[in-house]
Amino acid sequence: MIETLSALLSPLVAVIAATILYWQFRLEKRRFRMDLYDKRYPVYSATMQFLSSIAQDATVSQEELFKFLRNSKDKDLLFGNDVQEYLEKLYKKGVRLNYLKKKLEHEPVGEKRTKLVEEESDLVEWFINQFEESKTLFGVYLKIDKK
Repeated sequence: MIETLSALLSPLVAVIAATILYWQFRLEKRRFRMDLYDKRYPVYSATMQFLSSIAQDATVSQEELFKFLRNSKDKDLLFGNDVQEYLEKLYKKGVRLNYLKKKLEHEPVGEKRTKLVEEESDLVEWFINQFEESKTLFGVYLKIDKK
């Protein structure tokens, strides 16, 4: 009886050790996802704040552009090309909106001013429509699965 129990002890210890290793692996995988989420979320938050600011004021300041650039600087390390290109597009369109606002301050009434106002209006409308686009795009990276 003792010999049989001794023989079963080694496989039992191996099964217990394997089970512990499996659960440690799963825990580490979840911890890694949470750590990645903690680093990605501030970029998403900065993007939403940037869009909110533009939607609220229909313009963007140099300070807001720099703040957005600073807060999204880790995009290359944390996201795929889709988000990287999207954030660069947001920044470039923000720069264009800032330029148009400054240009309109000194442009006299006329056809050229009307075209600038239309472009500015289209750009602001584009930014407003980006709320859902951003949620969809970032949602893939911020999703926390139970797996």
